[in-house]
Amino acid sequence: MISLVWLKRDLRINDHAPIHFAAQSMRPVLCLYVIEPEYWCLDDTSERQFRFIAQALHSLATQLERIGGRLLVRRGEVCDIFARIHQHAPIHTLYSHQETGNSWTYSRDNQVFSWCRERSIAIATYRQQAVFRGAIERDHWQSKAQHWLKQPQLESPTHLTSLLSHHDGLALLDHYPGNDNLIASGAQHGAHACALATQQSFLATRMHHYRGGISSVLSAPTRCSRLSPYLAYGVISLRESIQSLGAIKGAAGHKRAVLARLHWHSHFVQKLESEPSYCEHAVHRDLIHLRAEQFDQQQFLAWCQGQTGVPFIDACMRFLHHYGWINFRMRAMLIAYASYQLWLDWRQPAAFLAAQFVDYEPGIHYPQVQMQSGCTGINPWRMYNPVTQGQKYDPHGHFIRRWLPELSKVPSAYVHTPWLYNGLSHDTYPHPSVLPDIALRQAKARISDYYQRHVNSRETARVGHQHGSRKRQPKATSKTKSSKQLGLF
Repeated sequence: MISLVWLKRDLRINDHAPIHFAAQSMRPVLCLYVIEPEYWCLDDTSERQFRFIAQALHSLATQLERIGGRLLVRRGEVCDIFARIHQHAPIHTLYSHQETGNSWTYSRDNQVFSWCRERSIAIATYRQQAVFRGAIERDHWQSKAQHWLKQPQLESPTHLTSLLSHHDGLALLDHYPGNDNLIASGAQHGAHACALATQQSFLATRMHHYRGGISSVLSAPTRCSRLSPYLAYGVISLRESIQSLGAIKGAAGHKRAVLARLHWHSHFVQKLESEPSYCEHAVHRDLIHLRAEQFDQQQFLAWCQGQTGVPFIDACMRFLHHYGWINFRMRAMLIAYASYQLWLDWRQPAAFLAAQFVDYEPGIHYPQVQMQSGCTGINPWRMYNPVTQGQKYDPHGHFIRRWLPELSKVPSAYVHTPWLYNGLSHDTYPHPSVLPDIALRQAKARISDYYQRHVNSRETARVGHQHGSRKRQPKATSKTKSSKQLGLF
């Protein structure tokens, strides 16, 4: 009989509980990754994510080989793959991490565990974030999370007794099974060595500019940690990142800011774990019909393509198309613009952005989208004027001109508001379908009216009790004013 390690979003060997405990089982170990075509046809998945995972898996295969392990890659439905393995090498125990994913992965996990129970296969699952299954009181979550994150990392095994003599199926990683063409030519590489290099460069130098540089789209690509895709797919563990950061001497203010955001990582994932429907409908039930009007597909497509006619919105979207990443403030602005000025229901924009993000983490993405679109009922309405945001973070229009070459000759006085410039043809760059400041005022009036007529305080209290933060953030000094917005690294 064998120990089967089912790899999902945990593509490493260090601080990896399933591999660690499977190695102690005294049975041959089979490390398996399944390419699931149905998953890769979902609206929130994309080829850019698949390519990153493929790179991480090639790197993982090398890591496994060093300790005697081998990697098996298969394509199909997980239960079918398990059945074929079980027929030839009976499975004693399934080892896996506890994934907090979208609705599809939640359903798939339930099917897999039912399949195992029907065949008396033992199931051993382990958390890789400070996220707890089952009913949990938010009042107790903080202390439990801190305790788990402070536990020593699990060392990688020195030896695995592998069922295989060689890697099998790695060539399948060259063929994307989805139907999109969302390739990000500027995306980060998924190899473990790249993750370590990114972490080291951040801890050694880039972290010292963190607090003052993560909001501007000009400085954020180097000032943010850029660890998010590696954390999203478990190329490095959250606990490893936190403990590596904690060991750094000096830069106390910057270190506190980064640690706070790393701890908030699990805080947000816990929201989705506690309420899996977060990615399907508004968590505040009174807000499910907030934007019940007919969905404006034309407005949505213009937003997706970076063709809204609002330069800072369009430049940010095109930057995201290229890199598969953008800093948090700009992510928030993009979804807020779709939700407020364009008055679009949040679900289609959420899925579109998820597919754009190489670092897509459902447990962070969907709670943040609902927060930014005003669907939680417990957070302030986060409404951005993209003109003033652009003037603040791209005052000379360098970023806009880089990503909107059609505006390269527009004078700086008009680069944020080209609809006011008579020298620009609408054939060159579209006129905005809504004027940002007017649409913002209209959105405030609409949402205020809806809240007054439909939002019940009891439902607001329920959401706050189940999902609200219990930890007060340290007061910022006058010299170190901090943003209440969460950074996505």
